Amino acid sequence: MGSRMTMIWVFLSLSLMAYTGAGQAGLFLTTYSGYDYFKVQASGPMTSANVNATCEAAGYAAPCVGLGSLCEGDCVQTGLNNCGWPMDEIAKQLCSGGGRASQCLQMDRIYVVMATTFRSGSACGVERAGCSGSVTGPNCYCATGNNYNNGYALCAQVGVNSCLPNPCHTQATCTDPPYPSTNATCTCNAGYTGDGRVNGTGCSDIVNACLSNPCHAQATCTDNPPPALDANCTCNAGYTGDGRANGTGCSDINTCSKSSNPCHAQATCTDNPAPALDANCSCNVGYTGDGRSNGTGCSDINACSSNPCHAQATCTDNPAPALDANCTCNVGYTGDGRANGTGCSDINTCSMSSNPCHAQATCTDNPAPALDANCTCNVGYTGDGRTNGTGCLDINACSANPCHAQATCTDNPAPALDANCTCNVGYTGDGRANGTGCSDLNTCSKSSNPCHAQATCTDNPAPALDANCTCNVGYTGDGRTNGTGCSDINACSSNPCHAQATCTDIPAPALDANCTCNVGYSGDGRANGTGCSDINTCSKSSNPCHAQATCTDNPAPALDANCTCNVGYTGDGRANGTGCSDINACSSNPCHTQATCTDNPAPALDANCTCNVGYTGDGRANGTGCSDINTCLNSSNPCHAQATCTDNPAPALDANCTCNVGYIGDGRANGTGCSDINTCLNSSNPCHAQATCTDNPAPALDANCTCNVGYTGDGRANGTGCLDENACLSNPCHTNANCTDNPPPAIDANCTCNAGYTGDGRANGTGCSDVNACSSNPCHANATCTDNPAPALDASCTCNAGFAGDGVVNANGTGCLLQPVSGAGSLDIAFLLTFACTLMVILSTVSEQAMFE
Repeated sequence: MGSRMTMIWVFLSLSLMAYTGAGQAGLFLTTYSGYDYFKVQASGPMTSANVNATCEAAGYAAPCVGLGSLCEGDCVQTGLNNCGWPMDEIAKQLCSGGGRASQCLQMDRIYVVMATTFRSGSACGVERAGCSGSVTGPNCYCATGNNYNNGYALCAQVGVNSCLPNPCHTQATCTDPPYPSTNATCTCNAGYTGDGRVNGTGCSDIVNACLSNPCHAQATCTDNPPPALDANCTCNAGYTGDGRANGTGCSDINTCSKSSNPCHAQATCTDNPAPALDANCSCNVGYTGDGRSNGTGCSDINACSSNPCHAQATCTDNPAPALDANCTCNVGYTGDGRANGTGCSDINTCSMSSNPCHAQATCTDNPAPALDANCTCNVGYTGDGRTNGTGCLDINACSANPCHAQATCTDNPAPALDANCTCNVGYTGDGRANGTGCSDLNTCSKSSNPCHAQATCTDNPAPALDANCTCNVGYTGDGRTNGTGCSDINACSSNPCHAQATCTDIPAPALDANCTCNVGYSGDGRANGTGCSDINTCSKSSNPCHAQATCTDNPAPALDANCTCNVGYTGDGRANGTGCSDINACSSNPCHTQATCTDNPAPALDANCTCNVGYTGDGRANGTGCSDINTCLNSSNPCHAQATCTDNPAPALDANCTCNVGYIGDGRANGTGCSDINTCLNSSNPCHAQATCTDNPAPALDANCTCNVGYTGDGRANGTGCLDENACLSNPCHTNANCTDNPPPAIDANCTCNAGYTGDGRANGTGCSDVNACSSNPCHANATCTDNPAPALDASCTCNAGFAGDGVVNANGTGCLLQPVSGAGSLDIAFLLTFACTLMVILSTVSEQAMFE
């Protein structure tokens, strides 16, 4: 009996506990990503375990703050994903500032579950009292919950969508209200009106839009069916536009403005008003026809058809819009060409200012249509008679040669047709070919012979009028009586003797002279003989000059010579004097200070200059001199291509070689040269252990570091290094799955559905769906099973109407017992009546069993 009473009191206690927790506790905060969030008062230190227990005790789940090893503990993934800044999503919903959770007053003293490894199992919370001006301090943002008591737990539950099932009409939009309201709002779609509810007035088409007369007076209105709220307006025949009263309306269609204008290009188009769709066409001035492009059109009116021009004129119609014609006289005629004007008369070429005939010609006009005239030269003239031709020239009677060959012919001017003949100078006669002609005049036959007695006279042929006088042998002169006459010839005057000889004439009739050489000269003395040559003192055996001197004989009458030292020698040049010695060219210092001077032997006047060892150049002071030989500039540069060459000063002939930045070696072309310094081989390798090092070519002294597969970072030992590339950051997993990154070199992650969910856990796979605890039938036959949303693994059992109990069929449940119908009253009275009835049944059963014991 004692054990049975104990069971009764246990049942009583459980029933009271169940009633006490029947209503969920906490303050609603916001709805985010399909979940409703609450803050629930906790008791004791704010550990993650305490926060989780507080949420469960209130009938909620503890949400995870996101993905990550520190953020995934005993919690449920509800869509929060900011592991680095926990609860910021909730803060942004509550506070309009959009800052951190520690900046939002409503988030003060709220804590969220973290992983068990986080700060010795501590929850993460906001303690605004410890911020001290900073919103990110350790005692302010993500405060360690182990150090604080009696805060609030952040809890969540799946939000109830009051639009499922949809209470709204098919032409209405359903809007689910925020927690805690469960009444959906129904709004009729555009074009419909009503309360939008299935069990209300629903949604019906709005009244015909044409009733408000939106169209133009010349348009037809057609109402558009919903969801449209307007109507179509179509302009009537003969009108165009959008047809709307507040638009372009409807205006008459101007047939003339269309691309298919019905009128000819030379016609005027006049549109016929609507509803007519055609137009009238009238040909423009100067044109005739019906004016239509598909009719006779418009053609030019020909003014020449009325013959307004003279018979000798050509008529040319003036194009429309002109109504007249031009009249042009034909070739050879002049005038205005018109029948009622001056007409056309013959052009007299001879009367024009530009008479074509020469002044000595007669002009005769040629009748039209000819435009020229005939020209005839007058008597005594010849030619074509034209000013632009040969004209009219005097006929030259001399062209018939009427005169003697030694006579001059002079033509008599026109109209005369003869000429005059005059004998030339030196001739005499009538000058005519058929007369006495012209004969020569002999000057020597005259009584006044012009020549000297010792001269011979020779007449000069005509036209000369004089004679030549020639002195006889042995005489000289012009031979003329009135001239120099003829005198004895002095043979010396013709210079038969040498210039250095004395001439003595032999008297006439002899024609020669005697020649005697002067002092200091030798020879026959004659100009055409051996003449007279200087006696050469240098040719004697007793030459007065030195062997290296040149002897120059002094001209007669001198009997001595000059001595001049040859090129390259110096002295007086005489054999009995200082003679001739070699000139030393080095004494004038022609060479550079770094050159050696060597005199060149005579006859040379210069010296050789040779640069000393280590120098190069021509060695001359006035030349390129001697400069240091730069070994680096030689084609045989001793240094490597990646080395800097520094020449050693003379007399050294070598250079120093230094490898450029980024290279190492002796720098010499025939040595170790210069090779790239491989930064990766140094003991101070700049790269992380999980990075590949690639040396940058010289002159660079660094290297590139690339993290190996599965790692991320700058790859440098002194940088961010190479960290495991967390595949979970790309959110490959379902929102209700836990993501675990696979270590490198793997670049993927494992997805494990959270408690209460099943599936492959991947966002692009089967995902995670709620495990339906009702499938195992945990509830009584008279109870309704409602699966508790994950992470819960159980279901809620609610006894159907008329039954009481916990609805559970397992050994610890009370099942569902028939309940009497209760009257109106409070929830507490109904519960106590149910509890009393249940207690009476249990006591009765116990009493019956006791009676049999």
